[in-house]
Amino acid sequence: IFQAFWRRRKMDTVGIKVLETAEDIQERRQQVLDRYRRFKELSMVRRQKLEDSYRFQFFRRDADELEKWIQEKLQIASDENYKDPSNLQGKLQKHQAFEAEVQANSEAIIKLDDTGNLMITEGHFASETIRNRLEELHRLWELLLQKTKEKGMRLLQAQKLVQYLRECEDALGSKNYQ
Repeated sequence: IFQAFWRRRKMDTVGIKVLETAEDIQERRQQVLDRYRRFKELSMVRRQKLEDSYRFQFFRRDADELEKWIQEKLQIASDENYKDPSNLQGKLQKHQAFEAEVQANSEAIIKLDDTGNLMITEGHFASETIRNRLEELHRLWELLLQKTKEKGMRLLQAQKLVQYLRECEDALGSKNYQ
């Protein structure tokens, strides 16, 4: 009677199997270990996705900040204040400081490039977005460098023109007195 009772209790009404033998215990142990291993694998995959997303958010933030900075500097570089001949020496000095600031910040695009290219080579889920963003930033950066160089040349040309006009005035003025 006692053995029959335990055999009937082997499968509970809720469906929980009562472990009787060493094989039952070993089988259950293996099931638990397999589920735990799958849980750890899924947790590691999820963790990696979260870390990738976290890195991508930092990349986007840095890219957005750099783009904003470039846009601000593009406005300054595109300014045509060289057309007004007043205080050209001061404008040249400001422009030289501006060029120095642009060159000092060239490290930002290099650093962002390194970060983005590393993420791409690691097979990041947003590799295409990262690649496109880097291309756009490089296009803007090159435009900034071009506009900065052009403005510097135009300021120098304007200064030379003003200097030439002064020399002409001086030459014409001295002829009038003779």
